[in-house]
Amino acid sequence: MTKLFKSILALGIAAALLFALAACNGNKAPETTDPEITEEITTELEPDTLDVASTEDEDTTEEEDTTEGETTTEEATTGAPKTKEEIIDYFNAAMVKVRADKPGYTNQERTLIDDTKISSSKGWINTIAPPIIRMAKGIWSSWSDPSVKAKGTDHSGLRPVSDIQSAWVKSATCTESGGNYSIRLYLVDERVRELPINESDTMHGKAIACYTKGDITDGAGDVGVDISKFDCRYSGSYIDCTINKATGAMVKMNTYSNAQVDLEAKVPVLGTLDASLPLAQERMFTF
Repeated sequence: MTKLFKSILALGIAAALLFALAACNGNKAPETTDPEITEEITTELEPDTLDVASTEDEDTTEEEDTTEGETTTEEATTGAPKTKEEIIDYFNAAMVKVRADKPGYTNQERTLIDDTKISSSKGWINTIAPPIIRMAKGIWSSWSDPSVKAKGTDHSGLRPVSDIQSAWVKSATCTESGGNYSIRLYLVDERVRELPINESDTMHGKAIACYTKGDITDGAGDVGVDISKFDCRYSGSYIDCTINKATGAMVKMNTYSNAQVDLEAKVPVLGTLDASLPLAQERMFTF
């Protein structure tokens, strides 16, 4: 096998590996220009991090310290939820109403990888991966075509799959605009050291979305890649929603899940490769 052919093969396999990871769960995720969010996204775990090993239940995780920003109503108005708990309760009530009323909704998704933050112990991956990601961004970074959930059909699968718990939320904000409340729930950081079988095995999976064993191993297996390590550190994730003040009905909801992933994979010909990269998912629901 010539050196040139090996280089071309390495490039193709590296692209396939990254494409498999980026394409898992469909098209989902966002770049954020919000300075507040940018500051929160970090590969260093904070004290309020949930640490999950495989299917460990969130009841065993320690609760975060809510001394900072627990009450975060940015614009106080009569009747508006003000404390973190009130905002969470108001959001949960709106989700209960969605499942009861079954109004129907459209859903779009996207995924982004920050090509400036990919690293590996293999120098050639550090060189090759960023331009590949930049060339391929259009495949998954654009919003997917809308999928439609018909009015009156079962809405029980819509995330969050259960009430948001106070222990899952780092801080919450509520602002009033016209006849609506705009709510943002910042989720606590969570580390998932092994890929869960089900999304609901993790806090992020219950609340918005997470990577699962099937998502990753199936996608990678299709291109002959065996994932031997997938260590996720979720940080900077949040839920945004708009709720009609008069009716309590959900108008729209966006979920943003950000993870710094350390992975190792066995790749044909090349052997074991490693990489650390940011993967983010965004979903947009309009009711």
